[in-house]
Amino acid sequence: MDNNKSILRDRVKKLRAGMTLQEKQENDIFLYNNILASGILSATKQVYIYVSYGTEADTTFLIEKLLQQQQHIVAVPRVSGKEMDFYRIKEMADLKPGFNGIPEPANGQLVTECNGIMFMPGLVFDKYHGRIGYGGGYYDRYLSKHKNDNIFKVAIAYDFQVLKTEKIIMEEHDIKPDIIITEKAAY
Repeated sequence: MDNNKSILRDRVKKLRAGMTLQEKQENDIFLYNNILASGILSATKQVYIYVSYGTEADTTFLIEKLLQQQQHIVAVPRVSGKEMDFYRIKEMADLKPGFNGIPEPANGQLVTECNGIMFMPGLVFDKYHGRIGYGGGYYDRYLSKHKNDNIFKVAIAYDFQVLKTEKIIMEEHDIKPDIIITEKAAY
């Protein structure tokens, strides 16, 4: 497979779009259970998590559970221009369509210091934690600005999004997740 980012992005987008609704729902349940089984949520009180959109691995179920249990502070991203910030939410109703139609907090408390677990999206990963995002650089910029904060970075994806034999060529500004959790494994 060619290691060109746009080719890899297109390939994974097609694979995700090709899943049936039943396959997606089954994979999302396995992925959710693997996140819980990993024990990472018990290690923190603060969870920074993107709101899934389109064919991404579903995060809404996890967000809803975290909000219901009221054991974690839950914050989700909001994009403004080229920057992204996280805002604490108390319920799913706090979210409204924002950047590219992705649900974002309409209001809420801005998180200025990020300490906890951050669930980050991506399109393509490798076993060495290389990551290709959507090309906007929002997470790389945010994490660079918060490099002194205590953030454990968790990427969640479907297993076919993780390259098993190739290695992603990372650029200097690219930030790797600490762990990648899929419906089949953790890398």
